[in-house]
Amino acid sequence: MEAKFYNAANVVRRGEYGALAKLKSRDVSWRKIWEREFSGEKIADPEKEWQKLEKEGIKLLLRDDAGFPPALREIPFPPFGIYVLGEIPLSVPLVAVVGTRKATSYGREAARKIAGELSASGVVIVSGLAMGIDAAAHEGALDGGRTIAVLANGLDRVYPAQNANLAKKILAAGGALISEYPIGSETLPRRFLERNRIVSGLSLATVVVEAPVRSGALNTARFALEQNRDVFAVPGSVLHSNYAGSHQLLKSGAALATEAADILLALNIDMEAKNPAREKKITETDGEEGAVLREIQTAAFAVGIDKISENTKLQPQAVSRAVTFLTLKGLIKESGGGYVVK
Repeated sequence: MEAKFYNAANVVRRGEYGALAKLKSRDVSWRKIWEREFSGEKIADPEKEWQKLEKEGIKLLLRDDAGFPPALREIPFPPFGIYVLGEIPLSVPLVAVVGTRKATSYGREAARKIAGELSASGVVIVSGLAMGIDAAAHEGALDGGRTIAVLANGLDRVYPAQNANLAKKILAAGGALISEYPIGSETLPRRFLERNRIVSGLSLATVVVEAPVRSGALNTARFALEQNRDVFAVPGSVLHSNYAGSHQLLKSGAALATEAADILLALNIDMEAKNPAREKKITETDGEEGAVLREIQTAAFAVGIDKISENTKLQPQAVSRAVTFLTLKGLIKESGGGYVVK
């Protein structure tokens, strides 16, 4: 089993891409590499290292495996393998939403809004699980959708620890945690940079929400350009240094994005696409909210509170209350004097 020997070699070489590339250049098979380079040394046991992955429930996908994301194979310096907790969706569009850790409240809200809108159209959001913009993007995506977090350390722990609960929510919602580093690998400054090429490499496009002139998000944008992917930037205050890097991107040709529609149109993604997780949320809505939602769904046009009340036999105040909650949940929106499914 090739993955077992790659994992052992990765453990011995401490996730060093250059060292692994040097080994791979001498042979095609990781098994042969292991037998030639390491079999006589008591440095790691491929079987025992594999059992550690199984105990953690972590899968390892090599570059030639069917489940390895095709977009990630196409980038310069693609990882030889990726460790995965959860599931990587291969048949839906992925978009990266990134930005600074020390985000403003405006930036966090913008990231949450844009990620949520993209998610509602069936897009899976990719980010780095960092504090600030990354966390806000994951949170926005989780409002009825899925998201992928790419880590700069082994998947046996979450960094930063403050986002451990967020990581659990990502997995519970059908998303994934990904890393190219074996379990036990610690976070190192250079690994965040290496991680960023995977964030952009998984994605059709990268959206930079808030980035100072020295920001990892700008490195992610640079990787995206090198990978021939689209780059978008969200504008902010010209008086705040946190947006200086974002504005540089816009001056350099990045596309302007103030809402998800800007990104969806540019990428030719159907804005009316149905999100499976959101559809499940709709079908599970019951009581007054469920009755109101079903009436709005079946109406040919935007329908008002009086008409909903008439057809559902609910009191207008009950309909108004249900409409408020359905709007807050992001399931409906106001349109043309009435309400339609969002």
